[in-house]
Amino acid sequence: MGTAGRAEGRDRKRIGKYAITGRIGRGGMGMVYRAYDEVLEREVAVKTLTLEGSLDDESRHRFAIEAKAAARLQHPNIITVYELGEDRGLPFIAMELLPGTDLDALMRSGEHLMLQEKLDLVIQVCRGLAYAHDHKIIHRDIKPSNVRVLEDGTVKIMDFGIAKLGATSLTKTGMMVGTVHYMSPEQVRGQTLDGRSDLFSVGVILYELLAGRRPFVGEGVTAVLYKIVHEEPPELDVGELGAQAAGLQDTMRRTLAKDREQRPATAAVLADELSRILATHLASLGADTSAETRETVALSRHLLREGRVEESVRSLREVTEDNPHSLEVRRALRAATREMQRRQVPAAPPAEDDFPELDATYRPDGATYLPAATRVQPDTMMQPTVLRAETNARRPLAAIAVATALVVVVAAAVAIMRARSSSPARPPAAASPTSSATPAAGGTTLAAGPAASPLAATAAPTPAVPEGTVNVLSAYPLDVLWRGKLLARGQSSPQVSLPAGRQVLTLIAGEYAVRSNVTVEVRPRAATDVAAPQLGRISIRANPDNCRVLVDGTFLDYPPILDRPLSLGRHVVEFQWPDGVRRAQTVEVAKGPPSYVMGRKQ
Repeated sequence: MGTAGRAEGRDRKRIGKYAITGRIGRGGMGMVYRAYDEVLEREVAVKTLTLEGSLDDESRHRFAIEAKAAARLQHPNIITVYELGEDRGLPFIAMELLPGTDLDALMRSGEHLMLQEKLDLVIQVCRGLAYAHDHKIIHRDIKPSNVRVLEDGTVKIMDFGIAKLGATSLTKTGMMVGTVHYMSPEQVRGQTLDGRSDLFSVGVILYELLAGRRPFVGEGVTAVLYKIVHEEPPELDVGELGAQAAGLQDTMRRTLAKDREQRPATAAVLADELSRILATHLASLGADTSAETRETVALSRHLLREGRVEESVRSLREVTEDNPHSLEVRRALRAATREMQRRQVPAAPPAEDDFPELDATYRPDGATYLPAATRVQPDTMMQPTVLRAETNARRPLAAIAVATALVVVVAAAVAIMRARSSSPARPPAAASPTSSATPAAGGTTLAAGPAASPLAATAAPTPAVPEGTVNVLSAYPLDVLWRGKLLARGQSSPQVSLPAGRQVLTLIAGEYAVRSNVTVEVRPRAATDVAAPQLGRISIRANPDNCRVLVDGTFLDYPPILDRPLSLGRHVVEFQWPDGVRRAQTVEVAKGPPSYVMGRKQ
């Protein structure tokens, strides 16, 4: 987006810090908007909680679980979540804006998909699910519309809105959550689910890709559910696989088994089985893409990015004739053809849209934007920091909480005194050398933990350790940790309180390769400033460019990566190509012009 787009975004409706620029569509739980993050200068997708009806506690809880589940999962085949927030009572999730199309639209488009592409798509879904299952997260709603296919063929699993995180169940007794045609038998029965339920859904998708129809169809929902539980799907015709047909039939039969004990043990096992079938099929076709062909594809993609679409399409059509079975060539040609078709359609004038539904959705009670310290960021699953009341709107709630807590304390004290009067006297227990306390709303502290007694309110208070304030000066959002505790999450220039004395803060901003320990001398009842690591810029290209780029061991993006902010200092940039080839370089990011890295496979 250019400067004009950024300036225009300032006058638009906002959700949190994001300027709304358009609607993408309606998801299972709410509306999805296209938006612009002016701080990091990038387009994002913002998903809100359902616009109709009341925002009940269960819906809010499920919405929060979606973001927390997805934020834990940093994998190339899973969508990246940037933030969970709340604006004027409206919960939202900001996530990466994905190009391409979802698998459901791709299957309905009539575009020809080669057998190797169908297998490859399902294998990628399995790889993403294997990672999620390893982190104890079950998706529970795997279906084609939740699988995004990017222009280069990369698959991204979306919408963990009804995910089951750990042992947290999000469905009421007898309530089914999920899309009917892709449910597993145990999900239909309302039983406890594990990762093998997702595998059944993957089997339904694979069957639909290969057969062009769903395995379980019927007149109405009840008939479909009955067939999922009791009937076997029709046999598949996969004769084009030749000797591998029997192997795929067996894999399909086990994946769609009614008894989950008969299915592949894990998503990784299923991915490996399908990968072996795919490799044998490609070998029988002689479909290995030569280095010269890959170079032509890379050049054609470069032409496409420069806007020379017709040249790109012409070049790819020529190379397709010589490589009819090359998946890489077919995908590149599809992307270029789509772009050419888009350019042939006259651009519609921009519609005047002020997104009136947002005004109707915001709560009228003046609820404030959720503090950044409670936002969910990728790679963090720590408990939310307890915050003091920050606005007048919260003070009545804080007073109620304090009053309620005092009533509980008094009631407990009366109960204990009555119990003591009716039981033999026993010597007082020795005091614990340490005690714990939990701040209640409004900053009131209530005793807690095994050493705390309801009568402790009458004891002399322990002198508090003097605190000071530390201002972390940063132009980008980061997390602040102290002794393993999260003090601020995803904030620019956060302010934290610490005990007086020498303290060590850990500053983390994964997107910019920032992880730094900062020692600060905290002064009692005074403010101290510390500076976060400064950022430089880096540009990364690769030849061929169908590779993943990692910086210091963390996945960054796919090339080309242009003028990307990154912390100053030395970094290791690694390139990973799909066939297993890896190359690594060390680069020094400094102030001034962007550092440049070029990864070459050969």
